[in-house]
Amino acid sequence: MKRLLGTIGITYLSVLAVVFYFNKTAVWVFAAGLIGVSAGIILKISRNKTRINPKIPNLVLTVSLTALAACISVFAYAGLFYYPVRDNYSDKEISISAYVCDKIQIKESTNVYTVKVCEVNGKKENFKMNITSVNDLMLEEFEYFDAVLYAEKSEEGYLMSRKIFLTSFFDIDSDTVKPSGEKYFSLYCAAAGVREAMENSLDTLLPEKTSSLCKAVLLGNKQSLKSDVSDDFEATGTTFLIVVSGLHLSIISAFVMRIMKGRVKSKLASGIALSAVTLCFAAVTGFTPSVVRSAVMAVLTYGSRILLRRTDGLNSLGAAAIVLTALNPFAVGDIGMILSFSATAGIILWAQKIEFYILSKIRISNRFIFGKVKSVISLASVSVAASLWIIPITTVAFHTISPFVVIASVFLEPIVSALLICAMLTAVFNLLPFVSFLAYPFALTAALLARLFLFIISFFASLPYSVVNSDKPYFYVWFLLSFLLAAVGYAVKAKGFYVRCGAVLSSVVLVFGWAVYSALGYGSVSLSVYNVGNGVTAAVKCGGNISFIACGGSEKSAYGILDDIYGSYSSVDSVIIPDDKLKYSRYIPQLLSQVDISNILLYDSSGSRVELLGKYDGISRNTFADNCSFTVNLNSKSSVDVVNTGSATYQYVKINGSTLLFAPSEADIADLPEKYRDADYLLVDSVPENSELLNCDSVIFSGLQSNFEEKYEEVKQISDTIYSTTNGTVEFVFGGG
Repeated sequence: MKRLLGTIGITYLSVLAVVFYFNKTAVWVFAAGLIGVSAGIILKISRNKTRINPKIPNLVLTVSLTALAACISVFAYAGLFYYPVRDNYSDKEISISAYVCDKIQIKESTNVYTVKVCEVNGKKENFKMNITSVNDLMLEEFEYFDAVLYAEKSEEGYLMSRKIFLTSFFDIDSDTVKPSGEKYFSLYCAAAGVREAMENSLDTLLPEKTSSLCKAVLLGNKQSLKSDVSDDFEATGTTFLIVVSGLHLSIISAFVMRIMKGRVKSKLASGIALSAVTLCFAAVTGFTPSVVRSAVMAVLTYGSRILLRRTDGLNSLGAAAIVLTALNPFAVGDIGMILSFSATAGIILWAQKIEFYILSKIRISNRFIFGKVKSVISLASVSVAASLWIIPITTVAFHTISPFVVIASVFLEPIVSALLICAMLTAVFNLLPFVSFLAYPFALTAALLARLFLFIISFFASLPYSVVNSDKPYFYVWFLLSFLLAAVGYAVKAKGFYVRCGAVLSSVVLVFGWAVYSALGYGSVSLSVYNVGNGVTAAVKCGGNISFIACGGSEKSAYGILDDIYGSYSSVDSVIIPDDKLKYSRYIPQLLSQVDISNILLYDSSGSRVELLGKYDGISRNTFADNCSFTVNLNSKSSVDVVNTGSATYQYVKINGSTLLFAPSEADIADLPEKYRDADYLLVDSVPENSELLNCDSVIFSGLQSNFEEKYEEVKQISDTIYSTTNGTVEFVFGGG
């Protein structure tokens, strides 16, 4: 079978991704695989009678068996490695012996330590976990330590892809972390040291803003980027440009090949040299999946040149997929890897066709000018092909679409190529004692290119509708229709008339769907109560306005909440923090770093929370204390009465004629004025004292499954209608739709 390795590898990767991100489909995928195997066997047996092309049964069998293997590998890996760690150690206090296994990340006001766990409660173990602290735990990179901490299971795909199965959070100084002073050493430690030295070189020679961009482009260090720059990348959908990937490796390899051209004539020597450069770059950048994917493909290409054989792009891509996921099926949890494979497939399948189509429309007789134009079109074709193939992934993964991503990529990719080379030469030359002066001209060039890059990306991010929330029913209808039109056109090899009609029909469906959705939702207000584990996060949304009446819970839930609001809301009108406990306030730092907040109202009995906010962004915040009440207008159709009784803060929300009472865990309804005891909805994460005094039609319970099961009978006494966030976000729409 032609491209057998490509078929197996890409099918395996695709099925792993579907099962990982949509685990409820696993049974259906497995059943489809069984049906496919049966169909393939039947077709193979009957092909002589029916005269079926023998390639069809082979293809059906290959794809179906690969799909079954992918399902089995996910189940086996989860059962052998992930579930034992999650079930034995999550949601409880544990004692660990571990060492810091990667660079310590400083994110705004927190320190994040990725550690390799060697022992848990005296038992040998082998997994990773993330420890986040608002204070410096006095740990150094690769240092051994002992700690006692409260562990939570990790559910973020990127962390699971790196075998980080648990997380822990310290919000105060802790004496439970005890450094040993001893350090772990490996070749990766040496590579990490080189990475740090290169980062220090860039910091020394470049201004902070341009240095942070160069570190992101060259080494994949996105943590040092300013929040406004990160927002611009998100808004334009060009985050893939700073994900260290095959693009970066191919640029560096091409640069090294140009240096060796004419100097190294042996194909064996050049192949070994390029393979060594590839592996060194992969190590310095932390063996990210996207770089490993490119490294595998590159090594296969260099090896084939030595053996005088031609490589097939899709076969190499399939081989890379197998290498990356064979021992760790959870590797698909890194969306950057999926984007890398998707972009590479687009380049392999579409780039040359796009280039040929554009060149066929150009008539230039001068050979020199035509060559230069062809080079520009070739680079632009690669950018367009990669961008088009990642749009479906970003749409499904992030629920947003950036209409200008293709145009922005055409402008930015050439700059990235030049910036990457200049940043690399700046960092390397500055580390060499006798030629360090050569770093200065490259540093100047890198600074100018970085400023140009930041200007262009800021321009595209500032355009209206630079990012659109795609998590709408009409959008998925349009997307499916467009995919079917493209598939049919590709199958029948359609040309001009079909393409024009398809484009018009697709546009009409999108505009009509948007108009109908907007008309149905006009004037409506929605309430979203998120699944955040132990705590409460609830948002009131009206048009382009959003306000939070609490934003707490487990740390790992922050990403889902930010993804939900990002693309629809660039700012938050109000955030009300009813208690200084993290289960009602944990996401304040994340919200401040991602969106603009007009008003924060914070209960503060000691001043500690205000000091934390002041330290974070230097902006004073409004506070309220015990025994007070006031009203906040959330938007034109909803308001909230905030009532503090000294022991608890209650919020009585009025939304389009409906009412909601939010009572925190320490609430005593006997202290609450009677006019607030009648509500259509009661939002709680526990059962308040004297709850029999309430008159509520429905109860929304936010909290862990175990808490809900424990309190179910008591909640049932308040109302027979109960909604729980344990199965996901609970959402209500009030009026207008």
